[in-house]
Amino acid sequence: MSLPNVPLDQLDVITAREYGEHGYPHAAWTRLRRESPVHRFEPAGYKPFWAVTKHADIVEVSTQPEKFRSAGRFILFPEDASAEGFSLEENPPLRMLVNMDPPEHRDYRRLVSDWFTPRAVGRLQSRLESITSEMFDALAAKGGVWEGDFVREVAALQPLRMITEMLGIPREREDFVLRITNENFGIEDPDFQRAGTTAEERLGFLQEAFAYLDEMLADRRANPRKDLTTVLAQARLKNGEPVPSFELFSLWFLVMVAGHDTTRNAISGGLLAFLEHPAEFEKLRRDLGLIETAADEIVRWTTPVNHFARTATTDYTLRGREIRTGDSVALFYASANRDEEIFPDPFTFRVDREPNPHLGFGIGEHFCLGAHLARLDLKVFFRQLAERVESIERAGTLDRLYASFVGGPKRMPVRLRFRGAR
Repeated sequence: MSLPNVPLDQLDVITAREYGEHGYPHAAWTRLRRESPVHRFEPAGYKPFWAVTKHADIVEVSTQPEKFRSAGRFILFPEDASAEGFSLEENPPLRMLVNMDPPEHRDYRRLVSDWFTPRAVGRLQSRLESITSEMFDALAAKGGVWEGDFVREVAALQPLRMITEMLGIPREREDFVLRITNENFGIEDPDFQRAGTTAEERLGFLQEAFAYLDEMLADRRANPRKDLTTVLAQARLKNGEPVPSFELFSLWFLVMVAGHDTTRNAISGGLLAFLEHPAEFEKLRRDLGLIETAADEIVRWTTPVNHFARTATTDYTLRGREIRTGDSVALFYASANRDEEIFPDPFTFRVDREPNPHLGFGIGEHFCLGAHLARLDLKVFFRQLAERVESIERAGTLDRLYASFVGGPKRMPVRLRFRGAR
């Protein structure tokens, strides 16, 4: 796991091709954690950045938003991923929570946070159980054996249906939401890239999403409902002023796409983990109470959000490295979640791992808004899977997403044999 013959500066920890062809670069991260935990990279096609790979260092940076801001370069993209005069890194087409700093970040997060508290999410459990049960009923109805692309036909469905119901998006628009999400997070993946050379052409999915949101907001202002879109349609800032349209659209878009894509990747990656560690699936089947720790182990193991970037607002010394004002610092959460100083046997997948201080939901000011919902999604999904599925088998070739920001399986053909099937 160490790539001993490759110079540190030549380790590839960021290109979409590396992630698509080989998955997360754990071998490179393992060596960086040991030899250069805070390492400056200047890869071809990218602006320079410091790669931060240790758990403690990511916590240190993340809990000092006044010294490491989120606004500006908050994700690492290759320079050729942006159209001329348009930067996805430093001038993103949205102003979302993930690239806001305090106190503004807290003001906007407050607009929707009541919907994602443990109590609020707990009230959703019954509906989530029904959605998941209906999904497995439909799969099992096909002779007790189902075969297909687990990512699109199974993993995407449960979290997608839950978040669209919360937003009040009708079921017939689910495919629209899924397509918008794929184009958003798969902007470096050839399978999802929209044709075009200008920024407007390549980001056309945003125009579609905003046009639909215009309709939704107009309807909710005229006909309020008990959904999150109505909350946003009526939202006011702390000073009583309406939320500016651009920020309102951005917040709604974030909830729509991030509310299910990362969970879909955790579900897909979780199933892959069980395929690779069948004894752990049997352990969960024998003791369904382990679902509490299993959900967090799945998040640690998969880490669907791989990195965020921060910009130093002052000169800062981190683990002996001199970071200068304006430098980019990339926080690799997936590396932190394999940190040997934090996790015993970090490359072992264990559904009973406890404690499990993973950073799969981030930490500090930007701790994931939907963490409680994501955990519930995973617990309900994998408990019902363990209850109902007798065996899981590969049924084709695994394809991974070509992306270094949000990663996971893109296509994963599997065969599920349900209990009682011949």
